[in-house]
Amino acid sequence: RVSTTNQVEEGYSIDEQKDKLSSYCDIKDWNVYKVYTDGGFSGSNTDRPALESLIKDAKKRKFDTVLVYKLDRLSRSQKDTLHLIEDVFIKNGIEFLSLQENFDTSTPFGKAMIGLLSVFAQLE
Repeated sequence: RVSTTNQVEEGYSIDEQKDKLSSYCDIKDWNVYKVYTDGGFSGSNTDRPALESLIKDAKKRKFDTVLVYKLDRLSRSQKDTLHLIEDVFIKNGIEFLSLQENFDTSTPFGKAMIGLLSVFAQLE
């Protein structure tokens, strides 16, 4: 998901995000199940086709890790971010990783970091 022209100019275009995520997966020797892209949709709500597909696939446990370029690419709402990570991903045994932010969702400190980062994403 890309929100502004600024992000495109600063290297946050959807294609550049995909390239960086793909390179990371290659380095880790991970197989990519699917790339979920919501171009042109606001991250301020969860009514996005690819996000809805991601949630359905997560509940069916079709993958074991969700990797995003940056936490705010998942959602700009703190409530939605925490719900997705805790109630959809972690509940279904799915690890959540962000390429730009370093946190471990399995630790209390990592969960606190997600809370803090999602507050800042909401303010942007």
